[in-house]
Amino acid sequence: MMITMMQHHGIIYRTGSKRPSRPARDEIRERTKPKPANMIGTWRISGVSTGNQGVISPDGQPVRQFEPGSKNDMLISFFPDSTFTRVGTKGEYTVGQWDFDTTTSSIFLTSNRNTEEIGVFITYADNGLRLINFEFSPTESLSLTEYGRKLPRFREDPYFGQNNWWRIKPARPETDAQIRARLLNYLAHTASVLSSAQIREQDYISLEFSQGIVRLYNVGIGVVKKDQIPSTWLESFHSADDAHKAYDMFEDYLFTGKHKKYQSGNWVRDDHRILVDIHNGMKRK
Repeated sequence: MMITMMQHHGIIYRTGSKRPSRPARDEIRERTKPKPANMIGTWRISGVSTGNQGVISPDGQPVRQFEPGSKNDMLISFFPDSTFTRVGTKGEYTVGQWDFDTTTSSIFLTSNRNTEEIGVFITYADNGLRLINFEFSPTESLSLTEYGRKLPRFREDPYFGQNNWWRIKPARPETDAQIRARLLNYLAHTASVLSSAQIREQDYISLEFSQGIVRLYNVGIGVVKKDQIPSTWLESFHSADDAHKAYDMFEDYLFTGKHKKYQSGNWVRDDHRILVDIHNGMKRK
């Protein structure tokens, strides 16, 4: 939930901001309303702003002191279908619904049957990147910087909900088929990180928010050593045993499957094609 993200950075929600419940038909209508285009996309925490007690600027507003985020370790993505996701580098994951009130410039985030209202202020940096301030009070806000602009097909975004259910820890042990399905969803997600980077013409590739067992090479796909599996990936399974089953499935396919060679001169494009081939090959197996 969004409140968890804010508490992680030392900010607590203002009280009394829960939105009243509405009939189901009205909720459906709300979710189909067009969303403000400048909100859609993926954002990364860049810092916390707190007002200095008793210090007033010439425009009559409190002077703010900018405190960089400790590790800038959280992403939040807003999609046109009224869903949002939140992903952290420590395994945090939330999916929910969002709405926007243009009259009050407030965003409403709903997750786990709770709705929170946050004031929003959007600006642009000199380099054209969008900037957001989530305003909790006149003296407290959270700053976010554009991390990824919206994609033409938003369901192919790596942080869209259906591409991230591998992150949700199951309540009970899974069958081999379920473990394979979880592994395949993770592989598809990782492939989408590469494809979205091409569409957005990014000059970097980062898996820091998608840590797992895939290792990218120039050109090639490998697997991390078993004693170097990220803890966040292990913990997305019901148990370490289930996670190691998934690891063995992936490693076995890398050694036994047939792999087409790609040499386009663009390692990101080639690695994406290889990973898609691996995903599709494992899906047929």
